[in-house]
Amino acid sequence: MKYCEVPMVPGPTFVPERILSAMCRDYGSGQIEPEYLELYAETGRRAGALMGTRNDVVFMTGEGMLALWAALKSCLKSGDAVLSVVTGVFGDGIADMAASIGCRAEKVTFPYNAVVGDGDDLQRIEDAVRRVKPAMLTAVHCETPSGTLNPLEGMGEIKHRLGVPLFYVDAVSSLGGVPVEADARHIDLLLGGSQKCLSAPPSMSMVAVSPAAWDCAERIGYRGYDALLPFRTVQEDGRCPYTPYRHGLAALSAALDIIEETGADGTFARHERVAALCRKGLTDLGIELFPAPEAVPSPTVTAALVPPGAEFARLQAALRRRGLAVAGSFGPMAGKLFRLGHMGSQADPVLVQKALDIIADVADDLRRAQ
Repeated sequence: MKYCEVPMVPGPTFVPERILSAMCRDYGSGQIEPEYLELYAETGRRAGALMGTRNDVVFMTGEGMLALWAALKSCLKSGDAVLSVVTGVFGDGIADMAASIGCRAEKVTFPYNAVVGDGDDLQRIEDAVRRVKPAMLTAVHCETPSGTLNPLEGMGEIKHRLGVPLFYVDAVSSLGGVPVEADARHIDLLLGGSQKCLSAPPSMSMVAVSPAAWDCAERIGYRGYDALLPFRTVQEDGRCPYTPYRHGLAALSAALDIIEETGADGTFARHERVAALCRKGLTDLGIELFPAPEAVPSPTVTAALVPPGAEFARLQAALRRRGLAVAGSFGPMAGKLFRLGHMGSQADPVLVQKALDIIADVADDLRRAQ
């Protein structure tokens, strides 16, 4: 198998040797050995600090989408009203997921290259909350397919002031690269995954669960494999509800070690610097960025328009031949955008500069071929 020398896809990110080494050893059974529950509790406290929450953190075996489904199915029942703030593919998708389990899902929709701003944007959401009276408000922090970052402060304030029971936030592509501040934003269900900014394998999902969300899960009583509720009493029960992936949790713990050694603030600042380098480099090459000028671009991923006259498939293949792996986008942006993931282990100025140099060469080739 051939691996690209310059991996810049927006997840899964490449896994540093230090994190791999935490997996490449044997461990005693997570169902029997008390050390596993100690690791589970300690990793939960450390992940919670990164999330900006004192709430319980649940770890489940599976990549980030598991967290999205688990939180919806555990805290909603058929007929519940859900209001989804949509600024991209995943915002739309969360509403569709809620509808698929029988909820009355409504959307407050913004352009895919925009984010929720102050003033009129927040008023639209507030008006919808008053009209729909949702059991849950949902939002996406980083819309990876669009390269945008949604401010959460205003939505959290609306949730708190109007008494929305639950605020559900997808932070899979922001956690570890951007401050999340779940408690300050009144977030009840904060969803994360191991494979993005944490640069661990795509094997673990996590959900920070507020007391209100636990109470709701108790009322709903969902008990499927992806249920949150059985994890509420892991420490009291002395075991997880199913065989845990101890290697995956060890890798996640090693990923947190790396962040803590630099400090969260230093890690966030590195992501900001590398994102600025990436965007300036693309702009200097005459490549147009996708987020609107007034939007907040994410420090973890950059989305740019495929150059005029080029096709994404040809562009991607040309970049890959030179050792650079980038991603396309989804939904209405499919074939129109290419994306670079400067998150986690890939938030590296040397790596980003290599990527920009390759893009410059390929862009020159494309211009000459026209």
